[in-house]
Amino acid sequence: MRRRSSKYSSPDSSGWMHKCDDLFLAQFRGLPCEICGKLFTFNNGQKVSSCGHHLIFKGGCRKHRYSKLNIVVLCPQHHSTYEYHISPHSIVNNKAQERFAIWVKENKPDQYSWWQEHEQDANKPFDKSWTYREMYEQLGGEIRSKTGLLKDMKPYNHATKIKAITGRE
Repeated sequence: MRRRSSKYSSPDSSGWMHKCDDLFLAQFRGLPCEICGKLFTFNNGQKVSSCGHHLIFKGGCRKHRYSKLNIVVLCPQHHSTYEYHISPHSIVNNKAQERFAIWVKENKPDQYSWWQEHEQDANKPFDKSWTYREMYEQLGGEIRSKTGLLKDMKPYNHATKIKAITGRE
């Protein structure tokens, strides 16, 4: 597993981005897959929980990165398994991607309309009206600094927040 950055020196550093992602996506982790209802699957003997899939790619669209309308909960098989019938990330099966879009259109029409209306936002410049450190607080995260300086601010009780969100205290 890749180690995530723990750099917090600037308000838009990758450390803050990863903590925001973790805090936001925790609310979807372990929920039933919206396609099949599974909560998890096993991969190489390890239990892998369902997760939130971004309809509009989060790496290309900061504006909707933390929008609940941009999320569909999928089990690992429907999220990224190559051979699955419906999968938004199937790189070997374009039909699986098409079937996923059709599934969203038929089963989540309001969300599908939102997706189509905002899909072009992925090609626009990043929204700089907020920083990841500000977003972390908006998402319910706590921040502390031992010195009182902005550059020394770090997430506080992050793991406790994640456990509270996922209900695994």
